[in-house]
Amino acid sequence: MSLHMQRSKRWQSLPVLRFLIAEWQLWQHELTQPRYTLTSLPIRDTRLIPYALDMDSLLALPFGTLDEHGVLYNRAAGKDLPSIHHPTSIAQYALAQWNTYLKGSGEHCKEAFLIQARWLVEHEMPLTDGAGGWPLPFPVCEYNTPPQWLSALTQGNAISVLVRAYQVTGSKSFLESAQRAVRTFQQEICDGGVAVSVGKDGIFFEEVASYPAAHVLNGYLLALFGLYDYVAYTRDQDIDQLIKRSLTTLHALLDEFDLGYWSCYDLRFHVPSPLFYQALHVTLLAALARFSGCEHCVALAARWDSYQQKRSCLLRYFIISRWLRYRRGFQHVIERMTQKEGVAQSLVLRYRSFEKRGCKGQQAP
Repeated sequence: MSLHMQRSKRWQSLPVLRFLIAEWQLWQHELTQPRYTLTSLPIRDTRLIPYALDMDSLLALPFGTLDEHGVLYNRAAGKDLPSIHHPTSIAQYALAQWNTYLKGSGEHCKEAFLIQARWLVEHEMPLTDGAGGWPLPFPVCEYNTPPQWLSALTQGNAISVLVRAYQVTGSKSFLESAQRAVRTFQQEICDGGVAVSVGKDGIFFEEVASYPAAHVLNGYLLALFGLYDYVAYTRDQDIDQLIKRSLTTLHALLDEFDLGYWSCYDLRFHVPSPLFYQALHVTLLAALARFSGCEHCVALAARWDSYQQKRSCLLRYFIISRWLRYRRGFQHVIERMTQKEGVAQSLVLRYRSFEKRGCKGQQAP
């Protein structure tokens, strides 16, 4: 080993320096993480409409691999996300293949798209009142979910896939599955759906369908695109009215997502969005403006995009996001220590109880 490498290792062995290097690497990863973009595909065939976002980075399989049938399989991500066939990831991978197919990349992209679409139909679960969907089979403690829970994001992405699969195959199983998935948007969370009432007549579609409602912005917008895709093909007036009703709710809430230097991820915790989601919010609002012609969305997208360009906003985001992460980590350490102390106290009490029983057993009759 060279003298330079030895010195470098010695420096990196220092706790403070090691911490700073790790933070710098994490920051660089955040800055260089691939972003989704607005699709630039022209609509040449009204039967084959491109998806609103280009998610080409998913074609490199950053979160998993393909199984023996060609279906995306996510690898585990920490203790909270197990290795599974994740329906959200499968649907988004399908949509990435769809746009690639429309760019003229060949029939293999269309087949990869249809493989994911067939998996969605085969693994749809029947829900209440004739609805259907893809419950996620792992709890998210942060949002108080049950072991299985619905996501408007998953439902919406799947609908976008299924409508397109029906368009290219004519197979009614795809359209029927999409119709059942749409029903979850007409049902409240307490009734087995993904919608929650807001105010007198408002409605919001929840990425995490649990109480208290979190109002996750990116999940709502991606779910909405699924409904737009469904209406574009079926001309369903009831769902069209549902979209308009939810848009009115969104406009009443949108400014609450603006922190003045960044956007927040949801309205439950009101913390700054990670860099990826900040960029995604800008892209999603621009895409929504294409669907709805909303000038409010255009203006807000421009404002949030400007936050990403200003060093003062980036610095403020960096400081606050790190502080929140360190505080969360410190809280977890305290919780583990408290749990260990509780276990230790329980063991002491059991030992003392055992001692008393043992002593009594040794007493002479």
